[in-house]
Amino acid sequence: MSKNKKELIIESFQKMDLDMLDILLDENKTYQEAHKDVFLEKVHQAFLNFKKNLDTHLLPYKGICNSNECGNSGCKGYSFVGNNSKNHVDLIFDETADDINDIYHCINFKIFDKTVDLAFQEDIEIGRDEEAAFEPSVEFLIKSQKCKSAYEELMQYQHVIINKEVYLPWFRKHKELHDSFFLPPIFYSDFKKFYTLYQTISDHNEFLEVSEIAHEAIEEFEDVDISNELQLVKWLLKYEKAGDDLILFLYEDIDYRSPENSLYFEMDNLKFSTKDFQYIAKFKFLYDLYYQDMLDKYTTFSDEESFRYKNENSEMAQYVFSLSYHIEKRGIKL
Repeated sequence: MSKNKKELIIESFQKMDLDMLDILLDENKTYQEAHKDVFLEKVHQAFLNFKKNLDTHLLPYKGICNSNECGNSGCKGYSFVGNNSKNHVDLIFDETADDINDIYHCINFKIFDKTVDLAFQEDIEIGRDEEAAFEPSVEFLIKSQKCKSAYEELMQYQHVIINKEVYLPWFRKHKELHDSFFLPPIFYSDFKKFYTLYQTISDHNEFLEVSEIAHEAIEEFEDVDISNELQLVKWLLKYEKAGDDLILFLYEDIDYRSPENSLYFEMDNLKFSTKDFQYIAKFKFLYDLYYQDMLDKYTTFSDEESFRYKNENSEMAQYVFSLSYHIEKRGIKL
């Protein structure tokens, strides 16, 4: 028995067959308020992400939009789940008996089968400026073009490993454009892509500012006798601010113990040279290796107090993870 158009569209999502979707979806319809080519480009990126995680096909599970605030609330669709990664993309289908009129990405999807194991949710996000009915002003077009050009200026390096000599001049060059946004521009595609990339480079810039002191800390650590607890605590306290500044320096691609073993780490589809961060990574490894143990040993808070301060957002919350505070409270002289 031959399959109807609706069934073929569902099957094309399962097979991640973009060419077949291009044939099956209608040119004169919009999908998630966008023209077909825009929508399919978003789907293509989602498929690439699945394949990057070694998914060969997607498993479809029926469900509904579970949001109380969405216009699609209660509407039916499918969660397409990667056969290897368990990542998923959730889509609502406006359908007839044998065709599909529209497709919407759903961020609050309820699968009927409660046994399905899910991991990361892939987005198919359409910016307001990508919607078919969007009518931009001249001012919008000018700023959008600036953001697009700035983004592409750095993304031309996406297939090579880049170092700080490439991205820090870019960061300084486009500071004024970034600062022209009073709030993060999350609803407009070219604005958001530039702004998000700039924020990533801004984070790298802040981390790199700690590089010199991290290098100093590593050299000093060579003279620390780790069996001498007071020496170790003294080192931790001296570099406590540097440790705090690097709390968010977390990248799966980096071997923190031996960062020279990692050539690069990936962020926003760019490959950043690990060499620029080798002292930072080594310092963070050493600092994190000992800091929590010393904090657990010298804390002056009970477990109940620590839990209460953190969850009640008390003024005391800032001291829960401060080794220097507890050393001082205990009156220990170093």
